[in-house]
Amino acid sequence: MRKIPVLIGGGGEQKTLRLVAQHADIWHWFSSGAEFARKKQVLAERCAEIGRDPAEIELSAGVQTDPEVHGSALLEQGVTTFTMEIHGPAFDMSVVRSWLAWRDKLGG
Repeated sequence: MRKIPVLIGGGGEQKTLRLVAQHADIWHWFSSGAEFARKKQVLAERCAEIGRDPAEIELSAGVQTDPEVHGSALLEQGVTTFTMEIHGPAFDMSVVRSWLAWRDKLGG
């Protein structure tokens, strides 16, 4: 039987990040830059409280902006999964195309 990964999203510092530290395989957050760095530090503190290596938790971020603006910074912070919302009925895929082009430029 394969293990089903647990993804927990959110940045609540007292409850959510404590649950992420205890149970999550993946942590998802909708922010970037200094706010993401601060939440990641809080997650590391919650992991230290229970003796878990925060490197065991995959980092995921919701993105909507131009990848040239935030992509590299998120990647440098350890984010490996990028998600984006696409709304219909028109389904403008330009944001997806820009992130795919950015990824491909990196050699991904």
